[in-house]
Amino acid sequence: MLAPWGTDVEQDKNKLTLRMSRRRVGALLIGGTSLPVVAACGGDAPAAPAKPEAPKAEAPKAEPTKAPSAAPAPTAAPTTAPSTLKAGATITFWNDMGGPYPGLMEKWRDQFGGKTQVKVEVSGGMGDFTNKLTAAFAGGTPPDLYRYLQENIPLPAAVERNMLKKLDDLIKRDKMDLSDFRKDSIALYQWKGSQLALPRDYGLQLVYYNTEVFAKAGVQPIPTDWTDKTWTFDKFLEACQAVMRGGAQYGLILNRGWRPWASWVYSNGGAVVKKDAEGLATEFAIAEKPAIDALQFLQDLMYKHKVAPTPEEETALGDQLPLIQSGKIAMRFGNPGDNSAYKPTGMQYDVGVFPLGPSGTKRGTGGGGTGWAIAGPTKQPEEAWAFMQLITSKDGQLGEVAIGQTTPSRVSVASSPEYLAGPPKGTKAFGDGQDYVVRDPVHSKWPDAQRDAVTKILNEQLWTGKTPAAQVAKDVKERGDALLKG
Repeated sequence: MLAPWGTDVEQDKNKLTLRMSRRRVGALLIGGTSLPVVAACGGDAPAAPAKPEAPKAEAPKAEPTKAPSAAPAPTAAPTTAPSTLKAGATITFWNDMGGPYPGLMEKWRDQFGGKTQVKVEVSGGMGDFTNKLTAAFAGGTPPDLYRYLQENIPLPAAVERNMLKKLDDLIKRDKMDLSDFRKDSIALYQWKGSQLALPRDYGLQLVYYNTEVFAKAGVQPIPTDWTDKTWTFDKFLEACQAVMRGGAQYGLILNRGWRPWASWVYSNGGAVVKKDAEGLATEFAIAEKPAIDALQFLQDLMYKHKVAPTPEEETALGDQLPLIQSGKIAMRFGNPGDNSAYKPTGMQYDVGVFPLGPSGTKRGTGGGGTGWAIAGPTKQPEEAWAFMQLITSKDGQLGEVAIGQTTPSRVSVASSPEYLAGPPKGTKAFGDGQDYVVRDPVHSKWPDAQRDAVTKILNEQLWTGKTPAAQVAKDVKERGDALLKG
């Protein structure tokens, strides 16, 4: 989906169009302000859930959706021996992704139930997902299996709350082969020697653009090679100015979500935090020159060069997808899951790599995707594990490819004809870009620091144009360090 900037992560993944109604979303998308951002995540972390009062954690019902227009590939049977499964048992399966995703969940449910006689209660397209999930755990009635968003609940915090069942013994017992998963995607869910979830996807950030607008302005296509050294911050600005001379109202809509803006910092050789030997965030690095320069560049795109609308101007423009279709906006940064919004439109578009900053030697992109997790307190571990094997199988991921809502974590799927078929022409950049992913900071207090230091200060000072990036970064570091250490 193309989600509104500055919203929480799960909203970015649920809203499949830029501020479009649900009815319009269903009509437009196969697959979340105005294009879908489903896998990779581009939004900011939600407010930390208030300590829930004993909830009556009843699994919310899935929002009604139409089944996916493209039928997913048949999914492999679980490898857990059927004799270990209790026929007639029930497991609950929660997911925040909307659009066609609940329909895919129902297909998985039916396939699994037909083979095992185990009932799966599906709740898909759930809003306010993190708060509902943490409330359910606090109330003692969590779902057996759910989509785990580490950017909202970091591993250390999830472990403390017993939200993640250790999978090592199950993997070993059933001889589950993990070699087809990207090693870095598996590593995302490892903590203190234990495998705590399996990767659903492995997302990243790149550029979507209207190729007709580029051609009309005489601008060369954006490179799809992540090692390219010619597509720089300066060339990006020149392209924005050229397409505006060619008739576009703006060169780009500036994605102010956490992972998209952090990608500019990474691609300029900067970092958001420093880490210790175990990979835990220790302090903010955002006040160092490469990060400051990247943030100043983003502010200047709006207020100095005027090639991107300010937040207020963006709100007045309305839905973003029609603006990109019509050529009023040339570019937008997002993740591969956004493709499910562009594909059905029939517009001429392509994707390209992130620009390389003057201090950068290698691109970096915020991402890492999301995982599937079994609740620590589940009373149906065998049934939940068998279902997890089904949805993480190659055929399970191909089912997600069929509805256009994934950046596969399995190498065989990321390199498959089904995934690379396009549009866009540059689809290969999706998989190639996975080598450039920078994972979110790992710290139990990261959601607090992200919300109360990073997002709050950037929203109040940087994106409004009120304060230069150097002072913004200094303020973020001061407040953020106190939160990490507090």
